[in-house]
Amino acid sequence: MQKFDAIAKPQRLTDQIAEVLAQRIRDGEFLPGERLPTEKDMAELFGVSRSVVREAVSMLKYDGLVETRQGSGVFVSSSPNTRSFRIECGLLGGIADLRAVFELRSIVESAAAGLAAERRDPEDIAILRGHLEAMATDIAAGREGVDADTAFHTAIARAADNAYLLRFAEFLGTSLREAIRAARSNSARYPGTPDQVQREHLAVFEAIAAGDSRAAERAMRRHIENAMRRLGLETEKDLEEST
Repeated sequence: MQKFDAIAKPQRLTDQIAEVLAQRIRDGEFLPGERLPTEKDMAELFGVSRSVVREAVSMLKYDGLVETRQGSGVFVSSSPNTRSFRIECGLLGGIADLRAVFELRSIVESAAAGLAAERRDPEDIAILRGHLEAMATDIAAGREGVDADTAFHTAIARAADNAYLLRFAEFLGTSLREAIRAARSNSARYPGTPDQVQREHLAVFEAIAAGDSRAAERAMRRHIENAMRRLGLETEKDLEEST
């Protein structure tokens, strides 16, 4: 029988743009300390949405190639430093990969929710409430609400007031968005499920707002475990323990 080489999975737009920008930085087209084009300009240049550019820049930030300066934009780091660990969107090729990302989310995001309950300030609460309301608006309009959902989870990491946890959440951004997109697309197929997901988010929010770290951890863990069940991502052990 004739042998065929395996066909590589096509790269996602986010990964492609991150690679292009990283290569230009390494080639010296963008020098240390130089400001990158604005998110809007890059979106137009690459012909993609601003959210795709935003995720690509987050990947470069985690890799240590760029840094954000409040109110000024994104700049090439003075000492570009490439990190070796990254979960790329293109790696989410099957059930096992998606399950692994949800397991990682359960560990990290539960802890983040607990810290957020202890450290949140009024501004954090207002931001989280805004994302929660945006999700409710999307549900009412029949939209999946991926952007608002992702922003809600990222805002919790920010409220945890831990720079490394926030960096980790930013690097996880692409995989997080894909995981949330899968969950949202699945939920939209079943009447009442989007409302159930919203109630889970509300439970997380209320625990954080109340400053109850244990309740926040439990609510986040329950939310992610429920999302896994809705997607059929339980392991055989999980199924045995639930019976």
